[in-house]
Amino acid sequence: MTRHASGGNVHNSPTAHGDHSIAANDIKNVIVKWVMHPSARWLPLLLACTAVVIAGSTQPGGPAGQYALWGTLSGLALLTAAARVLNRRPRDARVVGALSLVSVLATVGGWLAFQHVVAHGEVDVTGAVRIQGTQPLDRETNRSLTLLLDAPALKEARDALRLTLAIEDHDPAGPTCLPDSATVSMLTSGVAAQSQRIGSSGTVDFALGAGVSTVRIDVTVHTDHGCRMDISTKEAVLHDR
Repeated sequence: MTRHASGGNVHNSPTAHGDHSIAANDIKNVIVKWVMHPSARWLPLLLACTAVVIAGSTQPGGPAGQYALWGTLSGLALLTAAARVLNRRPRDARVVGALSLVSVLATVGGWLAFQHVVAHGEVDVTGAVRIQGTQPLDRETNRSLTLLLDAPALKEARDALRLTLAIEDHDPAGPTCLPDSATVSMLTSGVAAQSQRIGSSGTVDFALGAGVSTVRIDVTVHTDHGCRMDISTKEAVLHDR
C-alpha cells in the first residue's frame, strides 16, 4: 500500500519480486513435468545417436588422435543418455534433469569438436599422389621425377602439405647404395617456389596458397655413380599450420 502526500490516495503496488518469483516457478514446473515425462527420456539418446551416426558417416579421415575430444564427449553423451533411459521410475527430478542436461551439452560439444576437425583437421591424401617419371633414378641420365596432387585430392582446404618419402635401392639383393640426400621442390602455380633437402627417408612440409587446384613436387636424387634408386610416397597429409 502506498499513500501519496498530495491527495492521500491509496492504491495497490505489487512488487516486481513477487511477479518474477511466480513466473520463475511456473517455468520450473513446466521443465520438471517435461523432464519427468516418460517420452522425454528417449530424446537425449536419440539426439546423441543421431550426432554420432552423422559424424561417423561424414568424417574426413586423418589420424585417430584428432577425434579424441569428439569421441570423449560423444561417449559421455551416450552414457548419460542411456542412464536416463534405464531410469524408468525416477524419483528425483534433479537427477533426471542433470543426466539429460549433461547428455545434451556433451552432444553439442562433441558436434562442435567434430566440426572443428572437419574444417581444420589433417586429411590423408597419400593414395592420391601420382608419380610422373621413370624409375629407377640414377646420377647420370635420370635423376628426377614428379609427384602430383590434383583437384579432387585438394577439395579439403588446408594451408600446408606434409610429405614423407622413401628412397630405396632398386635392387634390394645387391649392396646398399642409399643416396646422401634428395632435393624436394614444390613448383605450384600461385605459390612461391619452395625447396628442401632430405635424407633417404625424410619429411618435408610445404605451405599451400589459397585455392590451389594442383600441387607439383619435383624430387631430385643425389647419389653415387652407378647407383639406381626407387622413390615412393610413405605419407602425404594436408593440414593447417
